[in-house]
Amino acid sequence: MNHSVFRDLVPSYIENLTSEETNQQIEKHMEQCEDCRQYVKDMQEDLLVERTHEQKKEEKNIDFLKKVRSKNRKKILIIVGSLLSIFIGCFFFFDNMWIADEKDVQTTVQQQGTTVTLSFQTKNDKRYILPMSYRGQKYIEEIIIYEKWNDFSEISKIVKDGSPVTFIFLDENTLSLGNGEEKKLTDEDKILIRYKNSTEEILLKDLYNPENKRK
Repeated sequence: MNHSVFRDLVPSYIENLTSEETNQQIEKHMEQCEDCRQYVKDMQEDLLVERTHEQKKEEKNIDFLKKVRSKNRKKILIIVGSLLSIFIGCFFFFDNMWIADEKDVQTTVQQQGTTVTLSFQTKNDKRYILPMSYRGQKYIEEIIIYEKWNDFSEISKIVKDGSPVTFIFLDENTLSLGNGEEKKLTDEDKILIRYKNSTEEILLKDLYNPENKRK
């Protein structure tokens, strides 16, 4: 076996890919050639260094993935915990809530400049009012008036004093919808205030009145 063929076969020999017959020829050649023996030894050492480096790199990658997974687990646990807290908070908040009777609610309409505010206050002690607002077809603002026991939550502290619903007018016939949008009012644009056994209807055009105040 000449040196050229030998060196071409060495990589496969080191990887145990050569046949038994070829191995015998390679080993016989190494017995007779010091340079080729050294060549194989150097290549084996280089391969060992390379594999050691790859192994360390792989271990680092594994450690990195473990850290990422650990962080992701913590984030998931935090998110799940937060969602659970929100769910529990909402459950307790909406528990024992009902649509209010009109006779138990005091409604006040006030205007300051072009801003009109509807305020709803309970006439009962240890309760508070929570208006839920929905916008339907055309421009019909439906406000469902809920009443709830005072659970001393942060939300109850916010809505206890008046539970306001606000409308901003550009003029007596134009309502600002926010984000630069505006709505020219017609007689079909109204507010529906729903109570337990009744519904009060107010034209939006009628809200724009500096003297507007009722109880």
